[in-house]
Amino acid sequence: MSSHTPQQVSRRAVLSGSFAALMLGLTGCTDITPEPAPVSGSPTGAIPPRKLKFAAAAPALSLDPAAAGDNDSFRVTRQIYETLVSIDPQTGGPMAGLAESWTESEDGLRYTFALRRGVRFHDGTEFNAQAVVANFERWLNLSAEQRENGLQGFYQVFHHLSDVPELPEDNQSAQAPQTNPSETNEKLEATLAQQESQLQAMRIQFESELFTGDSQGGSASYFESVEAPDEFTVQLNLRRRLTGVIEAFTLPGLAIASPASLSGGSAEQPVPPLNELPVGTGPYRFVEHQDNLLRLELNESYWNTARVTNNPQHPERIEISSISRAQNRQTALLSGDIDAFDMVSVDILRTLVRNARMVVNRDPFSVLYLGLHHGAAWLDNPTFRRAIAHAVDKGRLSRELFINGTKSAQGILPSTFGVENPDNVIFYSPDEAKKLLELIGYDGSPIDFAYPRNVARNYMALPERTFALIAEDLAAVGIKVNPVPMDWIEGQYLQKVRSEGFKGLHLLGFSGAYRNEDDFISGVLSAKQYEFGYTSPLLDAQILTARSIPVGEERTAAYRSILTTLTHDLPLVPLVFPISALALDAAVTFYPSSPVLDEVFLDIKLERNTHLTG
Repeated sequence: MSSHTPQQVSRRAVLSGSFAALMLGLTGCTDITPEPAPVSGSPTGAIPPRKLKFAAAAPALSLDPAAAGDNDSFRVTRQIYETLVSIDPQTGGPMAGLAESWTESEDGLRYTFALRRGVRFHDGTEFNAQAVVANFERWLNLSAEQRENGLQGFYQVFHHLSDVPELPEDNQSAQAPQTNPSETNEKLEATLAQQESQLQAMRIQFESELFTGDSQGGSASYFESVEAPDEFTVQLNLRRRLTGVIEAFTLPGLAIASPASLSGGSAEQPVPPLNELPVGTGPYRFVEHQDNLLRLELNESYWNTARVTNNPQHPERIEISSISRAQNRQTALLSGDIDAFDMVSVDILRTLVRNARMVVNRDPFSVLYLGLHHGAAWLDNPTFRRAIAHAVDKGRLSRELFINGTKSAQGILPSTFGVENPDNVIFYSPDEAKKLLELIGYDGSPIDFAYPRNVARNYMALPERTFALIAEDLAAVGIKVNPVPMDWIEGQYLQKVRSEGFKGLHLLGFSGAYRNEDDFISGVLSAKQYEFGYTSPLLDAQILTARSIPVGEERTAAYRSILTTLTHDLPLVPLVFPISALALDAAVTFYPSSPVLDEVFLDIKLERNTHLTG
């Protein structure tokens, strides 16, 4: 991940048009703390708490970080909970969080964390090693539904229920699409030769003991155990080296909850689940969640007093609501009903600029893709999938539907990882798509195409229009689609395409949460047998092998081979690496934008309090 040093809003504003418009946008953006003034109408002249009213594009689906999988939920839980390791806003690397320091054994199988002292959860419970162990024990025993809903937590990091893949025999690694052009055939032959060479090397490696120690989960689980040698020391034991595990502890799904909130209480008054009453160590406490409004207030006993005092302009109260339509979010901002909103779409950007509102970019760290279910008619044909990949004009998508700076994607890894695209990349070529369709005798049968509606994600601000452009591209080469719009709310869309295995085309994306290639690869493919109707022992073996390779050229080459396999098999077509953005009212003079969405509201600066009641 590239450095994502927080910038003053005035330096990161995305402003279109003339220099005059730019100067309008800069008006009022200053880092000078204003002198507080008495509020008229108050009998005592007391200044009400600084309040931030924030509008998301969708409601939080869960306040239990271990069972959450959407960024709107994590936006909230990042304010309430904290993790053992934090993200350095200057470098994007790991820094001390609830753990002050850590050490790694020479073989990479043991990590020892020295915990921070003097920290208490919002319920008064002391943070210590036993609290950390209690959270691990809870993660190990999550229900099937909680595991399914959680997408950035224990099971994703440690691959706890995975088994060692059984390597395919010779010539069973993949099915090669049959095409006419000699150049394409040469590339396919080279790909197959590379796969066979990798298989031979991995067969030798897989004959040895890949993992050590007993597993509480699958045979390919990296987690062995966790223990507390003393009150403020935690030791994590692994079954195999896991490169980037320290960075993984920054994930919101590995946030530490109060052990008293995980169990206990009487039969008459059991402890409420975290989804109803979240209890962490973070800078804000949960107040209530009613209808479409979620309220938080400053944790007056927050352990990081320096962080509080260093920003005297921080919000003291927070209200988060959801407004699904971008135009409605814009209207609420311009009318003063909210102070900020996420998911600025390109079609409202100019209006915001003309009204002197700030638009703050995030560096791209997500990918939008087109899913291709291998169990659907025609999509089960590799040549047909290849025709689709040739038919989609990714450049037009990025130009017309995304904020300037969005790049076309040839693989699912952003360029920040430095992994070059494989040699078998499929470029936009309608003529080639038509040739392939003619070759296989495509009869024009329509393909179901699912897309979400009434939502905006940081990888897809305009899903309906994204569908429309892709459908146009497919129609131009003769591929007919049957539109299948689905509501996003309450996880309906995700459930349909990821768990139930919608058989057709679908739009979805993935947001990276920490700087590790496996986060993207395993995140996108975590439900590949359902979402794409796709299984590949070769790919599974490639991914397992790559996870343990230290950072360097060998690791980069391993992930390039993974991209080669994905391009060959085509369970999905990567589309763009989008830039997402937020809009701010003049009262917000600083927002800690982050490509991995590690945006703690305690670091926001409010110039003045625009909400004088409530």
